[in-house]
Amino acid sequence: MGISEQIIDTLNALVQTEYEGYPNRLAKRVGITVQQLGRWLTGETSPQLEKIGPVLDALGFTLAPPGERQAALQREVQFLAPRILSAELGTPPPASDDYFAVPLAESPVAAGPGLINEDQVRGWIIVWRHHESIRFRTDLVAVEIGRGETSMTPTLHPGDIVLVDRAERLPDPDGKIMLTCDPDGGCAIKRVSTRKVDGDIELVFYSDNGKEFPPRVQRLGRDYGGELAHAIGGRVVWAWSDMTRK
Repeated sequence: MGISEQIIDTLNALVQTEYEGYPNRLAKRVGITVQQLGRWLTGETSPQLEKIGPVLDALGFTLAPPGERQAALQREVQFLAPRILSAELGTPPPASDDYFAVPLAESPVAAGPGLINEDQVRGWIIVWRHHESIRFRTDLVAVEIGRGETSMTPTLHPGDIVLVDRAERLPDPDGKIMLTCDPDGGCAIKRVSTRKVDGDIELVFYSDNGKEFPPRVQRLGRDYGGELAHAIGGRVVWAWSDMTRK
């Protein structure tokens, strides 16, 4: 990201965090028209140095050499308000209480018990908590479908991200999409069905791309010591899918 883009992102964040989403208030403080500021914030025009310089001076901005800038970043990490897209300038920003920050982790980590260690968090997925599929859920993790993992096509493709509720591990009724685990520790997103067999419970992990990926059959007692949490990491309740490939 170039310095112009960084400046614009910073100004957008200031509008949302310090000026309650009203760019006219920032424009008044720095002595420019709201129309000029609006063209910068929306990317219609790029600010020239002679015009943006006085604005940065008025806001108390200073430039630091790369080494000093990196040291400052290592000392303090700050979350900024998101940049608002496809809405008029001045639209109130999203309320933080309406969203969950869900950790993105590798499948075996996501399927494990307890909280995810900070060094195992790959990133964060922001989720609107009032959606019907999310409401009242509190043990959520996110998992990315890995490169070359095509067993769930056409429903899910490599690069898609699924949201897993680790509190929901019961596979009934049959056909739920779940985070499944093999006895050897490998984990994958599959559909699950069950049936009672010889005093045990048979778990069938099957794919939507069944021609290339045949079902895997396990026994709950024989293969997992009767512990369902060792076989199923949770239920998929939401997915972000790249619709340009469908």
